[in-house]
Amino acid sequence: MPDKLETGTQNHEGIAGIAPAIDFIASLGTGSNRRERLVSAFANLEQYENRLAELMRNELRQIAGVTLYQAAAGVAKTPTVSFRLDKLAPEEACLQMAEQHSVFIASGDFYASRLAELAGIAHSGGWIRAGIAPYNTEEEIWRLIKGVQQLMR
Repeated sequence: MPDKLETGTQNHEGIAGIAPAIDFIASLGTGSNRRERLVSAFANLEQYENRLAELMRNELRQIAGVTLYQAAAGVAKTPTVSFRLDKLAPEEACLQMAEQHSVFIASGDFYASRLAELAGIAHSGGWIRAGIAPYNTEEEIWRLIKGVQQLMR
């Protein structure tokens, strides 16, 4: 038990990849042991992602016709930015950003359907969502910003 009742083959590639993935993340931190390096790495990644997200929020806030949806200042936020453009439906904006600027952003309510209803945007495409991950670069953030600026002209 429980392996003899397994419904299929185990995810051997996933199992084999766990240790190298942990080692990779630990390599991004500092410390005298793996745990310290992991804690440090996650703090570094969080700081990096939050810096990029804040850059994106600050720049989007300055573009006329862009509405940001976010918690109040001082409230901790994830590195995900939700916004809408006055000139384009969210799905159309995402399509144009992908085709014209090679930027992938998504549209919808992202399982926050009640919040979208309360915000009055449930029946008009929801939000545009741009998520930041450790592999994103500042150049990519600027590409998104310049793309949104172009769409709003």
